[in-house]
Amino acid sequence: MKKKIKILICGILPPPYFGHSMMYKMLMESQFIEAYDVIFMNMHFWTYGQHKKVTVTKLWKMVKYIFKYMYLIMRHRPQYVLYNMSFDKMPFLKDYLFCRLGKMLGCKIVIHDMGQYVRELYDNGSDFYKTLVKKFCAMATASIVLGEGTKEKYEGFMERKRLIAVPGCVTDFEGQGNARHREDDKINVLYFSFLSRSKGVMIAVKAMAEVIQKNPHVFFTFGGPFESDELKQEIHDYVKEHQLERYVEFLGYVESEEKRTQLMRNADIFIFPTTRDVFGLVLLHAMAEGLPIVASIEGTIPEIVEDKKGGFLFPKGDDKKLAAYILQLAEDKDLRIEMGKNSRERYLKKFTPVVYGQRMVEGFEEIQKLI
Repeated sequence: MKKKIKILICGILPPPYFGHSMMYKMLMESQFIEAYDVIFMNMHFWTYGQHKKVTVTKLWKMVKYIFKYMYLIMRHRPQYVLYNMSFDKMPFLKDYLFCRLGKMLGCKIVIHDMGQYVRELYDNGSDFYKTLVKKFCAMATASIVLGEGTKEKYEGFMERKRLIAVPGCVTDFEGQGNARHREDDKINVLYFSFLSRSKGVMIAVKAMAEVIQKNPHVFFTFGGPFESDELKQEIHDYVKEHQLERYVEFLGYVESEEKRTQLMRNADIFIFPTTRDVFGLVLLHAMAEGLPIVASIEGTIPEIVEDKKGGFLFPKGDDKKLAAYILQLAEDKDLRIEMGKNSRERYLKKFTPVVYGQRMVEGFEEIQKLI
């Protein structure tokens, strides 16, 4: 019997429930762990509100994780380290340290890049960062990215053959009631993401004002935590100024998958007006629930949502176009049903946990051929 390849995964498992943690949860429940001998190191640095801040708690965690990381490598001797990479300035220094240590201890480093901001970090960084980015990419055996379109971000840093595209996935929930077939004429529009400027929350709020002006039967729900108290106040001031209070609800952070799923099932239209994103797992949730989608053209979103088939894509930042597409879907039930059906079919074909696990297996098969 052929001995399985050993892989140490450095990632994060829920809680909290967000893109990266859910990706690893599903990876660890897939056929990937049957194909390979997997050790998982759960690294909980990420928190809402402090995800880009250096704190004493995070520094203490880093020290503990370094010792645990070195122990796991020396104890299990994995051939590969699959490392959940960040290309934000401060987290990158931490990630560089871990990957350099893994390399020194004899492992091949595979970046699991769910951000694809390597070019952004390089272009905006000092000479010190530019040097580290170059060294880091030279040190890594390969990088697993979330889509074909993001491979161009690595141009000049890593050969294309070392870039492996593996899109993400989400769980397909069953057994909950669907309120979408209610008898009233109310149309529910759902925004579900981090309520931040980069996720386009202000674009959504401005579009909401125009939609309500033309169709008062539309209701908006915003799920997710606010980026800051200042932004929260700005949004509430805007809502009050435009007299939108009875047309909108802000739920805050929604923790459980079941509650998130029910929100999707209570919605008629899903919007994702992000201005800085790579993949957007929440789009897959909406597709799994058969929702028509209105999303901005950013990152791999055009690889996820089929324009004019599963929804509408619009130029990022264009709140007028977002409003126009919401109105078009709100006024055409048959179009909503057709696009929702197309979304569901695309999810089943490309973005289920089974497909994801198989693609990760195939991805590591490709990586082994690089040696």
